[in-house]
Amino acid sequence: MLNGIGGRTIAEAKANLTYNEALSWMAYVEQNGSLNVGLKLEKGFALLATILNNVHGGKASFDDFLPQRGEPEEEAEASPQDLFRLLQSVKR
Repeated sequence: MLNGIGGRTIAEAKANLTYNEALSWMAYVEQNGSLNVGLKLEKGFALLATILNNVHGGKASFDDFLPQRGEPEEEAEASPQDLFRLLQSVKR
């Protein structure tokens, strides 16, 4: 745990964290976002890249510099004819 707050292990932290402390942490996360330092760094670098891009005449947005996360976009379903054409293209 960070600086021994709540205990040295996750189990100790869960055992020592009071309900009110948990509510305080939940409020903090809701107000300030994730506690993940890596995500905060990514957002900081994305902000810096967006500012530099815009200063130099670019039209990129903040989201253009963030990595894509989550579920991939759905692809269009292939028809039976598309599958048949694909199979014919690899014919020996």
